[in-house]
Amino acid sequence: MLDEVERRFWSDIWAAVPPEIAAERGIELKRFGPVQATIVGALPATKMLNLILGAAEPGAVAGGHLRQALDWIASREVEVYVPVTPAAPEAQAAETVLSEQGYERGYAWMKFIRDAHPPRFPAPEGVEVVELNAGTTAPFGSIAATGFGLPSWAASLFATLPGREGWRCYVAKVNEEPQACAALFVDGDIAELGIAATLEPARGRGCQLALLRRRILDAAAAGCQTLFVETGERVPELPFASYRNILRAGFEEAYLRPNWQRPTEVYRP
Repeated sequence: MLDEVERRFWSDIWAAVPPEIAAERGIELKRFGPVQATIVGALPATKMLNLILGAAEPGAVAGGHLRQALDWIASREVEVYVPVTPAAPEAQAAETVLSEQGYERGYAWMKFIRDAHPPRFPAPEGVEVVELNAGTTAPFGSIAATGFGLPSWAASLFATLPGREGWRCYVAKVNEEPQACAALFVDGDIAELGIAATLEPARGRGCQLALLRRRILDAAAAGCQTLFVETGERVPELPFASYRNILRAGFEEAYLRPNWQRPTEVYRP
């Protein structure tokens, strides 16, 4: 169920992008049975946006859909992540196909889960969290693009999400200036927390912890029973502030999900 919500999370992000921007930047979404492939052609090396999801869902391998998605991605000449959920029905078969196609396990994401009980930590001092409405001028998209290390035009990939049905988007202000952003995607009684980014000057000020707290409260008020979020696995050479914040917010590690990629490269956030 979480993987299904994740696919809807990403497909709705791309559905919100204005058509003229999608055409200009080579944004494509294509479905092959249960497999969903998305790319941003203008960002061919940004694997966090170029994704094949559902690779191990029922019928993905047996029906040939994963191979079709891999062929399609290869024709687009982008680097891609193919996450494989360990407990998914066709996980072993999917990994066999990926290995045969020259993919290898890459940097993994840890999936976290919690129920909707109230956060057991106070709101960080000096941080104001503001929810955004449709048409807001607050720089949600630009904070996301900058925080993710994307070019300035990539702000348009996220700018239209505030006010969109199913989405709750926020900025965190420090000294009255927006310094961080985050989103909540509500799908029935499940909520995915994502698009969390902080500008360099405000890092270490508690912005993301404040945004986690607000989203947990709002998800509970919306009737959500299950909340999930993900971040990169902990490795010695990379910072783990996001990982630490998520645990402090009451989430528990659910499973580590490897991202298969080709070619294999050392991950740098």
